[in-house]
Amino acid sequence: MPEAFRQYLRETFGVSAPLSPGRFESELAKRVGSPARRAPLLKAWKRYLGGGGLEGVRSFYQEVLKVPKGEALVYAMHLPYLEFYAQEVPPRVEGRVLEVGAFTGALVGYLQRERPDLFWHALEGVEEAWALGRRRFPQVAWHLGWAEEWEAPEAFDTLLLLSVFPEGYLGDWEGHLEPEAFWRAFRFFPRMEALARLLKPGGLLVYGHGPFLGKSLEGVEEGLRLLGFTGVERVGDGDYALVLARRPEALRAPGEVRTEEAEAPPQEEPVLAGGLEAAREALEAGAYQEALALLPEGAEGEAAYLRGRALFALGRYLEAEEALRRAGREEAEALRAWVWVELGEYQKALPRLEAQAYRGGRHRLYLGRAYLGLGRYADALRQFVESGLEEAGIHVRASLERIQERMERFAREGEWAEVSRRAEFVEDLDPGLLTKGMLRLGLRAALLQGLWARSWRYARRLADLDEAEGFLGLALSALHLRSAAEATGGEGLKEVEPYLTEALARAELPEALLLLGILREKEGRLLEALALLERAARRGEGEVAGLAYHHLARVKRALGHPPLEVLGDYKRAHAHRAYPPYFLYQMAREALEAGAEVLARELLSRVKDAGLKEVEEKDLLGLVGLVERLEGPWEAFRLVFEAIARTPGAGLELLGLAYRLSRAFPETEEAERVRGEYLAFLYREGRVLEAEALLLEELKTRPQALDTLFDLAEHHERKGDWKEAAEFWQKALEVALYREKDLGLAKEILRNLIFLRPHDESLLLYLEELRAASQKAALLGEEAVPIPQKEELLEEGLPRFHGEYLLVVGGHTQLRSRLLPFLEAQGLRVDWFDSDQQASGREALRRIQSRLEKAHGLMIVSSYVGHDLSEPVRAEAERLGVPVYVIPGRARGMTGFLRALAEFAPQVFKRALKGVQ
Repeated sequence: MPEAFRQYLRETFGVSAPLSPGRFESELAKRVGSPARRAPLLKAWKRYLGGGGLEGVRSFYQEVLKVPKGEALVYAMHLPYLEFYAQEVPPRVEGRVLEVGAFTGALVGYLQRERPDLFWHALEGVEEAWALGRRRFPQVAWHLGWAEEWEAPEAFDTLLLLSVFPEGYLGDWEGHLEPEAFWRAFRFFPRMEALARLLKPGGLLVYGHGPFLGKSLEGVEEGLRLLGFTGVERVGDGDYALVLARRPEALRAPGEVRTEEAEAPPQEEPVLAGGLEAAREALEAGAYQEALALLPEGAEGEAAYLRGRALFALGRYLEAEEALRRAGREEAEALRAWVWVELGEYQKALPRLEAQAYRGGRHRLYLGRAYLGLGRYADALRQFVESGLEEAGIHVRASLERIQERMERFAREGEWAEVSRRAEFVEDLDPGLLTKGMLRLGLRAALLQGLWARSWRYARRLADLDEAEGFLGLALSALHLRSAAEATGGEGLKEVEPYLTEALARAELPEALLLLGILREKEGRLLEALALLERAARRGEGEVAGLAYHHLARVKRALGHPPLEVLGDYKRAHAHRAYPPYFLYQMAREALEAGAEVLARELLSRVKDAGLKEVEEKDLLGLVGLVERLEGPWEAFRLVFEAIARTPGAGLELLGLAYRLSRAFPETEEAERVRGEYLAFLYREGRVLEAEALLLEELKTRPQALDTLFDLAEHHERKGDWKEAAEFWQKALEVALYREKDLGLAKEILRNLIFLRPHDESLLLYLEELRAASQKAALLGEEAVPIPQKEELLEEGLPRFHGEYLLVVGGHTQLRSRLLPFLEAQGLRVDWFDSDQQASGREALRRIQSRLEKAHGLMIVSSYVGHDLSEPVRAEAERLGVPVYVIPGRARGMTGFLRALAEFAPQVFKRALKGVQ
């Protein structure tokens, strides 16, 4: 056998090694550990081995397919024979090929791959195996049925009987049987005659006994010759052999051998013609027991048919099926399908019943019962109705119940199109079949889909049946409303008022109460509206209840009810029908004004859940105030801070609010950022006095805050008030030196003071204190800060420049005017655009960008007085590859600038060298 077949079985079915039937139970125990779970399969296995007939075969294969990789167990027991078949069969088959008993298709699937030029068919009687094979091998035509009973639409050119003929007739046989014993054991001749119907005259029969006991290839060969088959030959040796033969035009009677076979069971005496007539008369008279007495148990032909009729009438369906099988008549086969329906074998009965349906009457009745059993309720209902039989009424009701149950399930799942389709089907079949439940479901589906003509029709039917839902449906259909929850404005309600009052006269429908309550509110009849809406809110659900509570709150407000009562109804409305965020915000403000802080806080949380964007756009300041009162300044500040981040060029009011809120936590990064933006805005707008007042107020609350001292020093530098500036720098120096003990920071502040007051000898005392503190730190093992002489302090750390070109953006005019001469003395060429220059933003930006290409570096002063064009300038510089430095650190003013320049100098030199190259 080709290796391809082994790989195919391994990959497709998980079959890797053969399995002896004697090891089946132990192998099963490995796969299914629980004895209780193995019990059904083991019971079926024993029945299968004991010759349990077709039912034994069916139950075994059904159970084995429930086991994980159960089909692999079956194929493993047949593996050596499958390998033999896969090797010998492909070159011999021809035309349309049918494999009988294909199970899940392992062999036929492989054979089709090997011979795709042929037309392959598979016949399987176990529905589960048939379904699995059909999904797995769609290129093979699959048929459901047992070979000896199945009616093929057309005979085949090749018939494969491989490892299937003994099934159903197994038992305690010897390994090899003589021909006569083989014929009797497996009922060879009648079964072969039935199977030969599937084969064309001249067609090829391929027989393989498989792994079963009772082999007799001689018996098969001789039996086929007795039946008239030609070209009988054997392929293979020993157990692994095939018998090939071609079907004759007509099968011959096997003569004496058939007689010997028939001797095994006792021969029933033939029924006389008079007995048949008497049996017919007894059946017509309903004397079924009397008819049975006239018809022997083993009767054939018409007698078997009459016996089957009697047994069927007596409800003895298993016996009836056996008798009808032996009858061999068309009427018997039709009645046999009815028997299968009574036995619950609906799928088996279906093909014959569908073929006989044209005869009407009970044929349609039984076809409907089969459909009903298979869950095809709409098809079942059609057959029952078209049967025209009075006795079909009970089945019609059962079908309608099942269809309504399915409609209810689809309604729960929101599949209203499916609900509508089923209601329409029943209506088309017979409008009188629509039950009240179907009409209610169909009405709702039609309304939700906007099918107004259909919804009116169903509502009219329900109204004629005096149902409240019908009158409500008429109102909704007339208003073209899918639900009462859509009636927010109350337009058109006056015209449908009679329908609403008729509905309420029959039942307290929440939708009708709601619509009539909205109408009374619109008419100004508030007390009536109040009563109606209260009932609607209590009885309603979902959006209907939500809208009822909403209008109830409006009516109560108009009647002067307490605000908390009104707000409570709004809150209940929101639980059923969510309000937009701004409405919830207004409710929260109203609750706070009414003194209900807990309710206000709850409503505010729901505003946040719904999203603050809409409220921020309409009333940000009001929202911030509400949040501040309910959740504190930090939450309010965070709200404003996020709004500022989203809003380029935030206004004075927003920045002032953010600054005020930030004073509760001034040390945070967000608070410092807001403070800087607010001060920068004040300076840009020329509100210098306000900025000064703000800084002085800060100094009162935090007299040792270095940021405030720095800002006041720079503020006075900006004004040209050098004496005041120096005083604040000196205060900052004392805080840095004595309070924070930050020698590096103190050194830089002192540098600023020396720059401002170069002839002030008192500054030498600070210089000496710094030097002593630095030496003490060194003795303690801490890092010492080098303190140079006064003359060297200003230029400390600065390299010597050689004409490099630097652009500076930001800072104030006084800072620029005092530093420019000093920088030029150090060898730098500088263009400085400070924030006090009067050029327009567009003109200043153009002038700066025109110089960027030639610049060796760009420095941006990052204090609150930084130029408002710094961001676009930085972006352009980065695009051109010009180094950028944003001045960091706590020390600002002249000394901060010089320290930053010392750090930035290497990048400036690198850019200058690159330009030279």
